[in-house]
Amino acid sequence: MSDGESILRKHRLEMLATGSTDRQIRRWIDEGMMTRVWRGTYHQGTKLEPWVELALSARSAAERSAADLVLSHAAAAALHGMEVLTFDWCTVEFTRDGRRGGSRDGRRRVHVRRLDAEDIAAVDGLAVTTVARTALDLALAGTFEQAVCSLDAALRMGISRGELAAAMDRLGRRRGIAMLRAALPEADGRSESVGESRSRALMLTWPEIPRPVLQREFFNRAGALEARVDFLFGETVVGEFDGAGKRTKGFDADARLKRDTLLMERGLWPTHWGAGLRRAGSTPDQAPRRSPSARPAARQLLPREFAIRAGVATR
Repeated sequence: MSDGESILRKHRLEMLATGSTDRQIRRWIDEGMMTRVWRGTYHQGTKLEPWVELALSARSAAERSAADLVLSHAAAAALHGMEVLTFDWCTVEFTRDGRRGGSRDGRRRVHVRRLDAEDIAAVDGLAVTTVARTALDLALAGTFEQAVCSLDAALRMGISRGELAAAMDRLGRRRGIAMLRAALPEADGRSESVGESRSRALMLTWPEIPRPVLQREFFNRAGALEARVDFLFGETVVGEFDGAGKRTKGFDADARLKRDTLLMERGLWPTHWGAGLRRAGSTPDQAPRRSPSARPAARQLLPREFAIRAGVATR
């Protein structure tokens, strides 16, 4: 049973049968004690993370939908537990096998596209697009960076490049297929979070930044692992995406400071950034620490001395 299934959903008729009233339900929603996840279906408790709420919404929507509809896109990603870059955790999307058509009704959207049996899986008894097909659908629906993030997520979950390529071949002609074919060679399952994937996708659009080595490990003289870094540029600069995921893994500020000290003792220059990193030409919400304040992308990301050697800054 998945995490989403273990979270309690309550149906309106069940609550009314046990003595609750519609007025109470509305008050609980207004007070933040209950969330309406679908028509007539609620979660009682504190506010859920958006992807968890979408997983509950998807289950409720699927229970009231035709048997030939398969949960897809972000709804499928939420049910699979895929960490992807999407800005719509509200719409429950389905795909039906066919050539043309589609519809939208409130928070439910139905796509009509080719959908082979090989691209359908079951999650807790629900028909859902496979991880590979889900990654491809999300990639085609978004930008290049969203495509890289989706494909990275599939690779992290153990899907092979061959499986992704085979699923892509089954798509046929689709808008965005050229972008998807360009993104697939750049996908790398070694990026451990959607933040790292997005950072790498943005770097690919900045030619002044050299391609980094991913997950480089550093060992002490006794052979024990001292540090593993997200990005290493030219054996000189360490790049780290500081997202919430690292904090949940015990990577707190003290641990980061200790590790950065070890790296600096090796002559490396640690650089950190968060989710505020944006495309070239825009200013980050939170500029990378230990980086210059100049706006060009490479000088936002890299320390001044490295930027000078890369030819994107002057003394």
